[in-house]
Amino acid sequence: MDPIFDIIDFLIRDPFTLALALGVALALGGFVFAGQWAVARGDVRRRTSRASVGAVSSNAGDKSAQPLSERQLLLSRLTTSIDRLFGEGDEAASKILRKSLVQAGYYSISAPAIYLTIRVAGMVLLGAAGFLVGTVSDDHLSTIYIKMVGAAGVGYFAPSLILDHIIKKRKSEHLSGFPDFLDLMIVCCEAGLSMEAAINRVCREMADAYPSLSANLYFASLEIRAGRSVNDALTNLAGRLGIEEARTFATLLQQSAELGSSLIDSLKIYSDEMRNKRMMRAEEKANALPTKMMVPMMIFIFPILFIILLFPAYMRVKEMWI
Repeated sequence: MDPIFDIIDFLIRDPFTLALALGVALALGGFVFAGQWAVARGDVRRRTSRASVGAVSSNAGDKSAQPLSERQLLLSRLTTSIDRLFGEGDEAASKILRKSLVQAGYYSISAPAIYLTIRVAGMVLLGAAGFLVGTVSDDHLSTIYIKMVGAAGVGYFAPSLILDHIIKKRKSEHLSGFPDFLDLMIVCCEAGLSMEAAINRVCREMADAYPSLSANLYFASLEIRAGRSVNDALTNLAGRLGIEEARTFATLLQQSAELGSSLIDSLKIYSDEMRNKRMMRAEEKANALPTKMMVPMMIFIFPILFIILLFPAYMRVKEMWI
């Protein structure tokens, strides 16, 4: 209880900090009120659209629909309100965020709202934690504000950095597995399978080695089954994978169909090019390895070698002086 009383005493003694705390409390109250208002408007619009369209989800024979629990309903309202407040300001930014989340493997329609909720919650919680840590440790007022702002910045930008790391990792997997995908496509096409059947077969074969690439190929197969053209499905596949090789593959198939050239020959040429690119990337990483090893060698290995080589001489000089 002593830290709590210390915080209260600090707030009472410093009017500026007390005013700042009241301002933050009022801002959070306004944010919650605005969120509830946005949720209420969303519920009204949702009910109106359901009444006008007559959605299938209201069918009495549908037993798969499960009622949401109170916690899930509260989380849904919170994410919806934050998405309405922060996610609908700029349409271009919303599209970029949606594309980044899809490339990271988050395909849910509520993924942008959950992402924005995590960023806002991290900013508020870590900012409050930094303020409390600075207050309990009895730091100077400017130091407390620096800790609060720094912690809030970490909470706000950390999810973006984590998302970029996930996208980079998945792109690396896609680059590694795309030449194998082309080789399997050549085998399936030579066996007489259609493009849809070949993609469906390849995605099942690559599920264990490259799960992300296999899932995206399965989505492309579902799009083709739903009636979308092969070119549109492969273009969407390239957007989900986020690599230039997939875009070139979609363009290659489109040009082969327009010009009437052999699809198998085009796939063989492009597959050889992809394998050469993969080999060049591996050689580039191998050539860059000695340069990357210099820093850990200078920090961890060279000092130990100097100690081992110079310690006997140091002991002899010390014995001579003694």
